[in-house]
Amino acid sequence: MNFQKLVDNFYAPTCVISVEKIPDGGYGEIRIVTGNQKYLEPFEHPVYSHNSTPIAENKFVPNSLYEKYVPKDLGFEDICYRASVQKKPLHTYVHLSYINLWFDIFAMPVEYEEGNLCYCIYTAIPCSANEVSLSSGNSGRAYEDVLKTCIKLHQTDDMKKIMQEVVHDIRFICKADVCSILLQNDYDGTFSDLTTSFDKNNPLKRVTQFVNFNDITASWVDTIGDKECVIIKNEENMEYISKVNPLWYGTLKEAGVASVIMFPLRYEREILGFMWATNFDTQNTVPIRETLELTTFFISSQLSRYKMMKRLRHISYTDRLTGLPNRFACYELIKELIQQGNPFTVVSIDINNFKSINNTMGLDAGNDVLIEIAFRWKMIADSRNSGTLDFVARLGGDEFALVIRDYDSNQTVIQTIRQYEAVLGKCLTVDECDFYITASFGYAEFPFDANTRNNLLIDADTAMHEVKRANSSNHILRFTPDMLKMERTLEVERKIRIALENDTIYFNLQPQYDMFHKLRGFEALARMRDEKGNFISPAEFIPAAEKVGLIDKVDGTVFRKSAVFFGELLRKSGIDMTLSINVSVRHLMKNDFLEEIRSLLELSRIPPQQLEIEITESIMIDSAEKALHCINDIRSMGIKLAIDDFGTGYSSLSYLNHFPANLLKIDKSFIDEMEKSESSRQYVSAIISMGHIMGFDVIAEGVEHSEQLETLRNIGCDFVQGFIWGRPLPEEEAEKLVMNICGEK
Repeated sequence: MNFQKLVDNFYAPTCVISVEKIPDGGYGEIRIVTGNQKYLEPFEHPVYSHNSTPIAENKFVPNSLYEKYVPKDLGFEDICYRASVQKKPLHTYVHLSYINLWFDIFAMPVEYEEGNLCYCIYTAIPCSANEVSLSSGNSGRAYEDVLKTCIKLHQTDDMKKIMQEVVHDIRFICKADVCSILLQNDYDGTFSDLTTSFDKNNPLKRVTQFVNFNDITASWVDTIGDKECVIIKNEENMEYISKVNPLWYGTLKEAGVASVIMFPLRYEREILGFMWATNFDTQNTVPIRETLELTTFFISSQLSRYKMMKRLRHISYTDRLTGLPNRFACYELIKELIQQGNPFTVVSIDINNFKSINNTMGLDAGNDVLIEIAFRWKMIADSRNSGTLDFVARLGGDEFALVIRDYDSNQTVIQTIRQYEAVLGKCLTVDECDFYITASFGYAEFPFDANTRNNLLIDADTAMHEVKRANSSNHILRFTPDMLKMERTLEVERKIRIALENDTIYFNLQPQYDMFHKLRGFEALARMRDEKGNFISPAEFIPAAEKVGLIDKVDGTVFRKSAVFFGELLRKSGIDMTLSINVSVRHLMKNDFLEEIRSLLELSRIPPQQLEIEITESIMIDSAEKALHCINDIRSMGIKLAIDDFGTGYSSLSYLNHFPANLLKIDKSFIDEMEKSESSRQYVSAIISMGHIMGFDVIAEGVEHSEQLETLRNIGCDFVQGFIWGRPLPEEEAEKLVMNICGEK
C-alpha cells in the first residue's frame, strides 16, 4: 500500500503508525511509517525538544521507532495498539505540557496488514484548552465527571477538603482500589500525601506505607520525564517499568499492584505532584485516560494557584532576616485566638540598648545578634520546654512579640517569659565579640486586659515601655490601665514638642453671630497635626500641654498666627469684628504676659477694641488678686475680656461683680441639656439674666439645632457660636466668608 500517497491526501497533520502484533495479544515495536508535510515539519525543523533544549534539524527517516521523535509514552502506545491491532477507532485529546499545547487526536484503523504489522492513521490537530471536548465512547459520562470536578475545584478555598472529594470521585470513575494525590514539598523537594481514597476491605499496600516512600516518589520524576502519563495495564508494561525503574517495580510487585494509571500534576513545566489510580478498570483505559488527563489539567491549575498562595503567604508572613513569623503572622494569630475566645497573653519585647550594637559593631553584626536571639527563642517555642504553647514573632527592628497559650495562672505566664529572658543571659558571640543581651517584656492578657487585637498590642507595648522607663532590675511587667494614660500623655507631649519645633501648630476660626445672624467675629482655636500629618484632637493635646507645661507656647503660637491673619483681614475688609483668643491660667500668670500682648498688637496692628481675651472662671481659685491686677491692665489697653466655660468651675458672684469682663460664655454642656428639661432651660435663662445684671453680654457655645437657637432667642441671649451657623474654618474659608459679607453691603 502507498502510505505516503494516503497521508498526503489529509489536510491535518497526519501519519501512519505501525504496531508489531505479538502472539500473546500484546504488542512490540511501534514505528512512524510516514507522514504528511504538516506532521513531519516539527520533527525535521524543531524549535525546542521535549526538554526545552534547542536541537538541530533531524531529517525524518521512514519506519523509525517513534521514540526517536517523541518521548516514550505508554498512553500513546495504548492508543496506537487499540486502533491498529484491535481495530478500534479512537478520538481523544492529549496535552503536551512542555509546549503547553493540546492536540485533538484521531486514530483510525487500517484494514491492511503486513505479516505481524498492523497499521492505523494517526492525526494530531493542535488546539487550545477551551476547544477541548470529550469524544470517546463514554464521552457523556466522562464530560460530566470532569465538569463536576471543575465545579468543585472552584467552589471552595478549602483545598484539602475538595481534593478529598475529587479523589474519591476519580477512584469511583476508574473502579480502582486506590486513588491518591501527592504534593511536592517546597522546602526539600520531597512528596507528601495530600489525600488518598481507598477500599478499606482491600489489603493492597499503599505507597505511603513503604519505609522508603520518599525514594520511591523521587524516582517517579525521572520515570515520567516529559511524558503526559504512565499507564501500566499488563505484564508487558510492567516489564518496561522493571527496566526503567526497578525500585518502583519492586514495590508494585510487593504491594500486589496489577495496573496503574499515573499523571503528573504539572504547571508550566514544574511538577507540583502526582495523581494516580491503582488497579483500575483496564477495559476502559482510553476513557479513563481521557477523563484523568483533563481532570489533572484543571487540578494542576488550581494546585498551582494554591501553592502560589501558600508561597506568597509564607513570604508575606515570614521575617526574611530571622525566619520567624513576622508582624502580619502575629496579627493574624491574635485575630484567630480572639475569635476562639480562650484566654491568651501577648508579650511585647524590645532588646535593650540594641542601637549601641549597631552603632559600634555595624548593621551586619546587629543582624547576627538578632538571628541568634531568634534562634534561641524559637528553640524554646518549638520544644515546648516552657510548659506553655508559645508563638514568637519578629515585628521589626529589635522588636519581638510572644503569644502564650495553655497556661493556668499569671504566675505560669511570668515563668514562661523568664525562660525567654534567661536564654538572653547566656553569652552571645559575634565577630569574636561577646555580648550579654537583656530585653524588656511587657504583657497583656485577653480578655482581662483588652478584648481587641489593637488594644492588646497597645497595652503590651505600653507595659514594655514602662519597663524601659522605670529602668529597674525587673524586666517583666503586666499592663495596668494607669500606664496607658501616662504613656499617651508622654506620646502626645512628644508630638507637641515636635509640632512646636516644626511650627506646625495652626489655628481655625469659628464664627460668632448675633441672634439675627450678623457676624460678631471669630474665636481662634488651636489645631495640631503630628509629624506624619495625622490630626490630633484639641481635646487631647490641650490638656496634655497644660499638664506638661507647654500650653503657654501653644497659646503663643496661635496668638501670633491668628492675630497676623486677622489684622490683614480687618484692613482688607474694613468690617467691624472681634478676634477672641484663649488664654490659660498658666499663661496669664507669666510675668511677661502683658508685654506679649503689647507685642501682639504691634505685630498684627489689630485695634485693641477688636481683640478679646478669653479666660476661664477657674482663675478665681488659682490666684484671684494677681489675676485681677493683670486683667485690669489688659482692660486699660482697651482689649475686651470674656469669661469662658461659665458655670463649669468655681463661680463666685462676689468676684464676678468686680470682674471687668465684657462677655460671658455659656458652656456647651448647658446648651446640650437645655431642650431636655424645663429646669435646664431655666438654668440657662438664669445665667443670661445674671450676666445682663452685671453688665455682660452673653454668648452661647455649641449651638447646633434650630430648637436651641429659638430658645436662646426667647430667653434673651445676645450671641451664639456653634455648628448651626458655622464650624471652625481654615484661613481661606474664613476670609471667603468675610469677603462675601463685604460684597453684600
